[in-house]
Amino acid sequence: TNAFCVSPRTSSVPAFIATSPTVGPKVAALFSTPENTEAAAEGDASGKEFTDAQKEEIGNLVADDEWMGLSMELTELVRTAVIEEMKKNTREFTGKDEYKVGDISKELDSRVKDEVAKLRGKDDYELGDLTMAMDKLSKDLTCELTGKDDYEFGDLSTELDARIKKNVANFCGKDEYEVGDLSVEVSKRVQQSVADFTGKGEYEFGDITNEIENRRRKWIGDVLGKDADDYQFGDLTKKAVSGFTGKDEYEFGDISKKLMSNVFGKRKRGGSN
Repeated sequence: TNAFCVSPRTSSVPAFIATSPTVGPKVAALFSTPENTEAAAEGDASGKEFTDAQKEEIGNLVADDEWMGLSMELTELVRTAVIEEMKKNTREFTGKDEYKVGDISKELDSRVKDEVAKLRGKDDYELGDLTMAMDKLSKDLTCELTGKDDYEFGDLSTELDARIKKNVANFCGKDEYEVGDLSVEVSKRVQQSVADFTGKGEYEFGDITNEIENRRRKWIGDVLGKDADDYQFGDLTKKAVSGFTGKDEYEFGDISKKLMSNVFGKRKRGGSN
């Protein structure tokens, strides 16, 4: 917008505004000086009409003032609405009309104690009730796990031990677990996996390393088309570059030329007039 600005040093307004029979008295009163007051009095006597440009500038000044006032009002409205909503929620939570520091913490403490008292089947909370309530819940869950009506010390450990042994026995393919079954089964499965990888019946130290080396040599032979014993450092790079450029021997700039050719096409030399 074309806002009208007033310098705080001069506190003056244009003469055409100060001499307005309608806007002049209101605006000039805010930034009036003895000189402006005399100019306004002379303007009132002359009855001079505003030009279109002057009217537009006055309209912009008034519009800016209105928008500024509206923005301030909306800001205050939002701030008040947020504060009132927070007060309303606090009143609903604490049940008190006026909030005081600590009310929320006290209400939370009261509600937690009420819930603990309900777990204990009591009307009021007493110190130690939470520990007792947690102990009761743990014992009830253990009874559900073991299928027993009453909890006895060690029930949880015994039940967990029985379930673990049952799962290990299933893993080993046995009906009942015996000490060492898991280690034996894991060792057996590892040896079988190694035998499948190496193609040998019995595992010997170094079989995995030898098999990896054999597979590496075979891969080099398949890629380069020559025996792995003839491999020299850089052969794989040369093979990759050759496959990219289409040339058997690499020359400096071949890769750049190939890239430019792929992007822009082959360069045409010469041409017809």
